[in-house]
Amino acid sequence: MNGTRGFLIRRLVTLLALSVAASAVLFTAYYGVSRNTQAVRDASAPAILQVAAANEALDESYEYAKRSLVGGTGDIEGLGEDYRTTLSTANQALAQALKSTTAGPSARQTLLTVTGLVSSYGDLVQQAYVNRDNAALRDAYLGYAETMLRGDDGSGHRARSGDSDILARLAQVERKQLRLLDQQTSFGWLLSLAWWVLVPAACAWPVVLLVRTQRFLRLRFRRRFNPFLLVATGLLLLTVPTLAVLTYQTQDRLAQARTSLRQTNIGKAPDTTNKRVSTKMEETHWRTGAVVWIPMGGVLLAALVFVGLQPRIDEYRFRAR
Repeated sequence: MNGTRGFLIRRLVTLLALSVAASAVLFTAYYGVSRNTQAVRDASAPAILQVAAANEALDESYEYAKRSLVGGTGDIEGLGEDYRTTLSTANQALAQALKSTTAGPSARQTLLTVTGLVSSYGDLVQQAYVNRDNAALRDAYLGYAETMLRGDDGSGHRARSGDSDILARLAQVERKQLRLLDQQTSFGWLLSLAWWVLVPAACAWPVVLLVRTQRFLRLRFRRRFNPFLLVATGLLLLTVPTLAVLTYQTQDRLAQARTSLRQTNIGKAPDTTNKRVSTKMEETHWRTGAVVWIPMGGVLLAALVFVGLQPRIDEYRFRAR
């Protein structure tokens, strides 16, 4: 009698420990995938799109300025509404990027430098307009402006080494932001290890012990099923596949967001891209919220094990007297 009671106590302790371990592994694995969905939607996507929009607007602004000045419409239209609009758009995007960049202090400092350079670039374009009647001087100022903006000499060749021009600096910031985005949206080897090795091991072990405990109780107590242990087994068998499916769906949405934000032309329609990414991340909202139910499920699992085994332990205690 005492041997059976001791066995049941050990089995109860083991199952309670495994319940805690399985819940912890499931929580860690699921949280590892879902933790960055809000950051991608609210931080990374806007930051990347603002830099891309500034890049695109600045590049277009030079083409509009050159068209107005070299095309002969400068006397009538000045630098043109298109130039002023794109330059204003670029300045607004840079101001927002400074507030929201996700690439750290170095990127923020780079954006501050770019903001100053854009002001100088605008001054050079303005000087080209002031000297529009002197072709040589006009073209020289336009060349200086293009070098500051693109780092080339007007013939497509790099005029200066390094990433000192405006667009190259913006591209540098964008690369840093995209590296962070890759980290936020990548499944990675740690999550692969968790879902392919740790989760199956942590959940299969208590399932096997629950089944073996059911078999032991049926032989010892002549009862076909222990309903509490049966529900505990079903809870584990249902929870793991469900969370695996939700994990796959969440990771798929993150991958789609990454693909959208890595398109080369996102600066042309940043609002459209941001809406697309936000929609994808909104679809993960309730899936992400499922993480809070995992600890509750662990508590329920442990309670079912305890309620299922404790009466049998007490039954042997009473028999021993």
